[in-house]
Amino acid sequence: MKFVRSLFGRRESRSNCQLSSPAPQPTKQTNGQLEEMDRKASVHAVEEEQRDQWSGQMDFLMSLVAYAVGLGNVWRFPYLCFKNGGGSFLIAYFVFWALGTVPIFIMEVTTGQYLQRGGIEVWNVCPIFKGVGIGNVVISFICCCYYCVIVTWALYYMIQSFSDTFPWETCGNYWNNDNCITGKENSSTLAEIRRSLSLQNLSTESSVEQYWERRVLQQTAEIGDLGGIQWELFGLSVIAWLVIYFALWRGITQARKFVYICALSPYAILLVLLVRGVTLPGAGTGLYFLFTPNMTKLTEITVWKDAGTQVFYSYGVGFGTLIALGSHNKYNQNCVRDALCLCFINTSTSLLAGSVVFSILGYMSFIAEKDVADIVKPGVGLAFLAYPEVASSLPLKQLWSVLFFLMLAILGIDSQVCMLEGLITALEDKFPIILGRYKKFSLAILCLILFLLSTPMITYAGTYWLTLIDAYGASGIALLFVVFFEVIGLAWGFGVHRIAFAMEDMIGYKPKVFWSVVWKYTAPAITLVLFFMCIFKYQPLTYPNGTEYPTWAGVFGIFLSLASMVVIPGFAIYFLLTAPDDRLIDRVKRGLRNTMNLKGVQQQARLDTEVKELQPLAD
Repeated sequence: MKFVRSLFGRRESRSNCQLSSPAPQPTKQTNGQLEEMDRKASVHAVEEEQRDQWSGQMDFLMSLVAYAVGLGNVWRFPYLCFKNGGGSFLIAYFVFWALGTVPIFIMEVTTGQYLQRGGIEVWNVCPIFKGVGIGNVVISFICCCYYCVIVTWALYYMIQSFSDTFPWETCGNYWNNDNCITGKENSSTLAEIRRSLSLQNLSTESSVEQYWERRVLQQTAEIGDLGGIQWELFGLSVIAWLVIYFALWRGITQARKFVYICALSPYAILLVLLVRGVTLPGAGTGLYFLFTPNMTKLTEITVWKDAGTQVFYSYGVGFGTLIALGSHNKYNQNCVRDALCLCFINTSTSLLAGSVVFSILGYMSFIAEKDVADIVKPGVGLAFLAYPEVASSLPLKQLWSVLFFLMLAILGIDSQVCMLEGLITALEDKFPIILGRYKKFSLAILCLILFLLSTPMITYAGTYWLTLIDAYGASGIALLFVVFFEVIGLAWGFGVHRIAFAMEDMIGYKPKVFWSVVWKYTAPAITLVLFFMCIFKYQPLTYPNGTEYPTWAGVFGIFLSLASMVVIPGFAIYFLLTAPDDRLIDRVKRGLRNTMNLKGVQQQARLDTEVKELQPLAD
């Protein structure tokens, strides 16, 4: 009781939905109102009883690794680093990492563990900001639409890796043209090919690049020319979605072995590829490009925009998933330690994957006699150009190629599973009776909807659609906008002093004043500055050859961004218009007032933890 009073600075009876509040007087409430209050109380009780928890202390950390260490590190980080000049991008990346991402990451995980709620219902502590939770769900939904497409690409390459000769190693195939080189030609032959092409103002293209564009994607010239469905990718997409569904149908806390395998297996493969990559001729040139900053690049707004959105995207802040994963923790789990460990693991993984990719790009520049910056077109397919190249030069190449593309598929699937868990947890907390009773059916319907929405991305123009949705819907200004209001809602609405007391109650110590300053001022300020940089320096999306996307595609992209942005001010306006108070100031105060039964949630969380700890003794 004393703790709750010190935490909120007000009597518990002022909280609207607390189970421990005195019963309302019959003379002041109608029977219908009393029945509604009883129904809400029973729903909260069901939620508290059914909140699943991780079965071991390492399960949560492994789930964080499986979620936050994924395609954002191995697929997205290298191509954005390549696009933005390597070392210059790293400088901007670490600025946002230290001042924004790490503090927000810790705050999300802590809040989820303390409040034991998903991304929407957690905002009962500050109802006027509930639109942030809806925005989290929208961004997760959009991201889930395309992650499986990348998994599909990886599965396609994995199947092709069983061939005695990789199809991307040769130039005599029906999809190749006269520009094709394998890199294994002798110097005189290469010189003759380049001389012939230069007379036609053409340049060479690697067999790996032509296989990717002409065979796997069967790529058209522009986003409006869908061309048709790539049926091989369509079939693999069906398989990927079935794997995701069955990984989640019993709940993520029961998928323990799946999470561990997905979290740990990629590191062994990445280390083998790194050893091979750095021993290739020209690898040093690629690594020099990665780690040496071009200071003039730091004056370009695009570098800072891409770095800021990448670090937020890679760590998964603003998606609501971290809150959902933290809500499955035991009440006294040291979530701060786990979050800090994950922050260093995540960034180290990005650098490891970047080193692998750029050592291979250095080798490709060596054999093609081009600068690293010109060796391939920057875009979402960079990993599918670099990794097949190094696989061709490994002993037992079929084995390592299969393992690598299996790793990419695993990284995509585990991130997708965790994002879907965050999405489902948020919806289940909002509709506990319907979704709790029919969870498997609801999950199947959600997976089917996401699969259908991903169909344009497995057409012949699929990469253009994926780039558009990734740039506008799941990152960029949309993600920054949601993250800014999330930080404001938690740091100023719920209050950093309450987060500090929550940490002390759960793990035994309060954060230093430094963290309070960063949560209240530094993190929201750096996010807001980056948001306005993206607005004022907006540039239309371009194809890899530099041509701009059509105007209608840009308008559609802005619509995707607004889908997660407008719900935040929209819900706040709705709340202020429908609140029962007469004065606007009283409505605002009501919107900033906690309506969650924190005492009941914490008591149930402690009880669940004690039961879990005593269960082995009872057995």
